Amino acid sequence: MYKILVVDDEPRVSAGIRNFLLASDMNITDVETAINGFEAIDYLRMDSFDLVLTDIQMGRMSGIELMENIYMEQWNVPVIVISAHEKFDFAKKSLRLGAKDYLVKPVERTELLRVVRKALTQKELPGTNSPEDSRQIQEQSRRNEWLMELVTQRNLTQKDIEDVTGELGELLTGQFFGVISSRIDYSQAGFSHKKVTLHDRKLLKYAAINIMNETLSEWNSLTFNGFGHSIISIIQLSAEEMEDPQVRVHSRIHMIGQMIAMNLKQYLNVEATVGLSTLAGDVLRLPELMDEADTAAEWNKVHPGQRVFYYHDLAVQDNLSMVVWMGKVSDFMEQMKSAVESIGYVNPQIILSQLLVPDQSQEVMNSYCGMLIYRIYGLLVEYGQGNGVSLYDFNPDMVFQGLTGQQKLERLHRYIEDSVLFLQELSQARDQNVISRITSYIQKNYRNPALKIQDISEEVHFSAAHLGYIFKRDMKTNLWDYVTALRMEEAKRLMSTTDKKRYEIAYAVGYESPEHFSRMFKRVLGLTPAEFRKKTRGGERDEAETET
Repeated sequence: MYKILVVDDEPRVSAGIRNFLLASDMNITDVETAINGFEAIDYLRMDSFDLVLTDIQMGRMSGIELMENIYMEQWNVPVIVISAHEKFDFAKKSLRLGAKDYLVKPVERTELLRVVRKALTQKELPGTNSPEDSRQIQEQSRRNEWLMELVTQRNLTQKDIEDVTGELGELLTGQFFGVISSRIDYSQAGFSHKKVTLHDRKLLKYAAINIMNETLSEWNSLTFNGFGHSIISIIQLSAEEMEDPQVRVHSRIHMIGQMIAMNLKQYLNVEATVGLSTLAGDVLRLPELMDEADTAAEWNKVHPGQRVFYYHDLAVQDNLSMVVWMGKVSDFMEQMKSAVESIGYVNPQIILSQLLVPDQSQEVMNSYCGMLIYRIYGLLVEYGQGNGVSLYDFNPDMVFQGLTGQQKLERLHRYIEDSVLFLQELSQARDQNVISRITSYIQKNYRNPALKIQDISEEVHFSAAHLGYIFKRDMKTNLWDYVTALRMEEAKRLMSTTDKKRYEIAYAVGYESPEHFSRMFKRVLGLTPAEFRKKTRGGERDEAETET
């Protein structure tokens, strides 16, 4: 049994699609209709749907923006785009955002049935909406795991390589290999041009992987998810291609890096830092090439205005020590944040042994340690901001004043331990403060029908995922259930104490249409607005009220 949501600002169109799908032989038992993106989001927050069909051009929220919101909260729900526009740009953008198909109005009934049947069949989720039950996603996940194994594990034997390549089938056929590490900047991205946290948005990362696959198609590439915001690509060349003069190969590598950055900017409005490795003729060297690509990408910290970095160029400049150190420090800061959020433990001895670069002068080591210390202090400032806490005891100018190089290193062990413990205290206090700020913001803005989780996360400077997690953990309810409850309570108050019409109350509590408000009201409270008013006011009913 399937449940479908149809979104179109022409009610006749959505009603026609609804009736046609219900009459089909596809075991579709329920089709909801919404006249705009805001209504659609409300439905998606309250129910599970197997498929969404949406128009592109709608008032106030386009189909592209709706898709962004869908994948923000329910990334596994497939979408089919229906539009009166035949422009290929619309099709490209919707498909790059993960749409299963694109139909042009007026839609042929046989074509509509074909694409809906195909989307539902591909979903393959009997009795559940979990993406892990999809065979296709499972296979993709296993493929990614094997590829990550190839580029990260240094101790693989030739037998291990044969086993992995056997699992990958015909994917690894090149004789020479290179690795590309692309770091996606999700702080400002997407077609809505709103500041978002895309760590929580598999949508744009999925779209970026599609774009990179297209960009690198002639290089027989394999592109897959890396850690965090990174995307990894393995490019493959034949011996014949490598017979070209090396200068041409280097030129092509530079070109491909520029094309990746340009295409991601053009199609998704995201900035990317692209690190490119050299080429090697042995699969066993992929971890080494991965390190080269990551090291090249880290060079962006030294030249923030540049987007594409080739390891060969950096090696020629002999500037790798600082880049390697900065990359290790960045990795450590991510580990430290993870330990803080999970109330975990960081071992300074192990961390420092991994961070320190051997065979460096005392002056260079002092510089390296200073960079690490101030990154840690910056994190303390970030967590303590607005809490009125004193960071005097952690001020590097005070803590490390007058210490020699060895004394500074010894003090750094305790500084890391103390910082993690204090950060964990700040994190817990901050979460409580954030809950208060979230509820305050929602209470002030729940009447706005355009309220989105991005707005709330920007207000408290948290990722959408972490915001939702701590809200449910501390408030014992889903964030959007909380918003709906506020809207319903205010609607009940207005119906009990005023003579406002249904449409006036609908607009007053944050709904785009009185019909949608009535459906939501009945879904939550089990009564229509008119039935509720009659019950609470002793049989009194506004004759002008009509329900849908």
